[in-house]
Amino acid sequence: MVYKFRLISNEKEDFIRDFEVRSNQNFYDLHLVIQKNLHYDQSQIASFFICNDHWEKEQEITLFDLSDEPDQKTIVMDSTRFSDHIHKLKQRMLYVFDVFNERAFFIEVAEIKEDIPGKTYPACTLSKGSPPVQIIMDQVFFTRDPSLNIDDTGIETTDDDSLFNDSDFDDIIFGDKEPDEE
Repeated sequence: MVYKFRLISNEKEDFIRDFEVRSNQNFYDLHLVIQKNLHYDQSQIASFFICNDHWEKEQEITLFDLSDEPDQKTIVMDSTRFSDHIHKLKQRMLYVFDVFNERAFFIEVAEIKEDIPGKTYPACTLSKGSPPVQIIMDQVFFTRDPSLNIDDTGIETTDDDSLFNDSDFDDIIFGDKEPDEE
């Protein structure tokens, strides 16, 4: 069997991608073809989530096991076949391509069909629009791009002095006022 997955984005209205994969392929195969098609940096963390009909996350399928707890069962992309989790037309998933900012593609099973002998899978079968820009975490933390408003410590900064009051700060550091007092 072959699953056709449709990807859309809530960031780019004109973005659509269709990918076809065999049911015996694994989630890592789809991850790689998405990353390659969108020209994303494949070293960034990503996860699939099997969702219910309301896009609520039910089961995570991670790029690799980051769990510190030996009792917690982690499902990893390269050892998880689609046939183990995909069972029906219109089934929904999220592909979180930016874990730190919770940016994701919405994925739905658009078609389930027979395998075409000789065809290479996974395959992109429809490509419309440009994808959302991928934010590379190394670039955020190790470059000084003023448009990102990130300082040397990785903390977001602002030039808007109206957001704080110098006298309140002085009272907390030098005065009798405790930090939690208003």
